[in-house]
Amino acid sequence: MLDVIAEMLPLAVALALSPLAIASVVLMLLSSRPRAASIAFLLGFLIAVVVISGVGYLLAAVLPHDGETSISAPILLLALGIVAIVLAVRQWRARPRPGDELELPGWIAKVEGITAPSAFVMGAFFGGLKPKNLLLSIGVGVTLEATALSTGEAATVVLVVAVIAALPIVVPVVLALVALDRLSGALDRLRSWLMQHNAAMVGTILLLVGVLLATKGLGGLGG
Repeated sequence: MLDVIAEMLPLAVALALSPLAIASVVLMLLSSRPRAASIAFLLGFLIAVVVISGVGYLLAAVLPHDGETSISAPILLLALGIVAIVLAVRQWRARPRPGDELELPGWIAKVEGITAPSAFVMGAFFGGLKPKNLLLSIGVGVTLEATALSTGEAATVVLVVAVIAALPIVVPVVLALVALDRLSGALDRLRSWLMQHNAAMVGTILLLVGVLLATKGLGGLGG
């Protein structure tokens, strides 16, 4: 199982690189309900990664197999990779140019008074439904189904991947629980930087995700 976890690490790290999700939790830490909202966001993010990975696993399980070997998983991974590359190009082209005024999403203004249930839903959206994480989480499940792991072992790997993916959210939440007052200025600067460079970072990450998934798919087809 450890070798499969090692194989999943690039996908887990790519999941963790979610600038807008990190910026969102930072905004919540600066809101009127910092602790309840940020913890709810974290839980939503974790659960979404697990659930969507499970969907990917089940999807791969019902697709055609040649004995124990999935013959559709490589094609699905290749397709996910191509979609990610297309999205990367669109995201990169939409990035703000130097001197452009940054247009902030409308939901940012609502974070100031966000409730824990709303934060949970937002965390689930960023964790499993934003295009990058949706493609990656499905890719995790599809890749796991093609391994020799039992269902229980695959579930354990998914949990490990979800925890790794959530680490950039866990760190500011834990630090803020310990010393929120002293970190307010640093959190606000981090939030501004992430918002400013979100499009370029996500475009680059999506490109890497696309290459990673497509490579896995082509490797499976070649094997």
